[in-house]
Amino acid sequence: MVYDEPVLLRNCGLLLPGAGRKPLEHVSIVTEGGRISYVGDSPPPGSRTGWVIECGKHSIAMPCMYNAHTHAAMSVLRGYYGDAELHEWLRHMWWVEHRLGAREAFLGSVLSGIEMLLSGVCGFMDMYFFPDEAAEAARRLGLRARVGPVIMGDVDPYRAVEEAARYARRLSGDPLVGGVINVHSIYASPLDAIREGHRAAVELGVPFHIHVSETRREVYEAKKRYGVFPVELLDKLGALSNHSVLVHAGWIASWELDLVREKGASLVHCPASNMKLATAGHFPLYEAMESGINVALGTDGPASNDSLNMFSEMKIALLLQRHSYWDTRVRASHVLRAATRGSAKAMMLPRGAGTVEPGSPGDLVVIDARSPNVLPLRPDNLEQVLVYSCEKCSPSHVVISGRLVLDPERRQELLEEALRAAEELNRFIERIGGGETGEPPCSPRAACREA
Repeated sequence: MVYDEPVLLRNCGLLLPGAGRKPLEHVSIVTEGGRISYVGDSPPPGSRTGWVIECGKHSIAMPCMYNAHTHAAMSVLRGYYGDAELHEWLRHMWWVEHRLGAREAFLGSVLSGIEMLLSGVCGFMDMYFFPDEAAEAARRLGLRARVGPVIMGDVDPYRAVEEAARYARRLSGDPLVGGVINVHSIYASPLDAIREGHRAAVELGVPFHIHVSETRREVYEAKKRYGVFPVELLDKLGALSNHSVLVHAGWIASWELDLVREKGASLVHCPASNMKLATAGHFPLYEAMESGINVALGTDGPASNDSLNMFSEMKIALLLQRHSYWDTRVRASHVLRAATRGSAKAMMLPRGAGTVEPGSPGDLVVIDARSPNVLPLRPDNLEQVLVYSCEKCSPSHVVISGRLVLDPERRQELLEEALRAAEELNRFIERIGGGETGEPPCSPRAACREA
């Protein structure tokens, strides 16, 4: 059950209104009509509230995090053929995906949605097959989502884009689930699909979501085939704008960063997946954020991470940057901003998402801070604790669009649902031969002419 009534969160010990903002102490928060209507010492007289939650002095209220790039249904493939580099790994994923049905995609999306919700993630941008199943799972859990068909392989680019556009139009007006134009990549999708897909995204006002510069092989092949690097190619195709969401970008050149900034595109960093699949490179988080580029954070899929925990992803992102730079120029506030406001902007969520202040969308998380891994806790160390110490943090309450979607009672229901989904997904893997180690054929959905 998802509860619709206005919510009063009373006496929250600490509130982080937004990344880089000064924490507030002993705060009450009211959500009404899908937005935050009050933040202060005590709610104004006459406030209409349906659900009253006593946060308690040992609690943290914070903005929701948003997973700006994932393949939610791939939880069915968690831990499946994990010791391989990207292009070999993809062949094995495609082998299973050829056998994947709507039922498995729905269960995988539900399982992933529960994992995200129980780690303070309030929305995700998905790039996977069976978008109807991902949308249904998101609505059932009360999550925000951006979903749509994936354009890849030897398809008619104009027909594929029109299908994706029709799908996005169908979602217009949905308060939680919106459309996205998903084009896999420059190497696995027709170039006309990139050009037309971006045009459709701008026309419809939805994100244009694409993997870019993930590996050095991709960069080499782009230069060999087209005479330019991947982001330069997108620019030549007219596919760079403030609707463009470029995922990975671990092999992006400095002059390509200039193009991203000039066109207002977003970059999504997925550090754990990049390291697991040995794609190497270096995501220029500091240079991008300091130059005004919107940077978002994503986990990638639960088969290439294998976690959807954004607290963990923030810590990994920060430590990887410091390891690469040999200094501490990247701060906790940088990755907190990417996981909250940056991801919300990339997903084109309502203005103000990723903050907790009057008028912003009613998306927030409450964490019980009585766990020793986050103690001692003070206003001056709150951001550090959230980034470095919160991998095991699980919210007691989550409010999305002003609706209470997680409380202790629902947590138990969700844990039981996750177990049921996992049991059925394991039976599916057993039927098809889990842990396939031979040379799998390409899926008809996939691009056999990969770079």
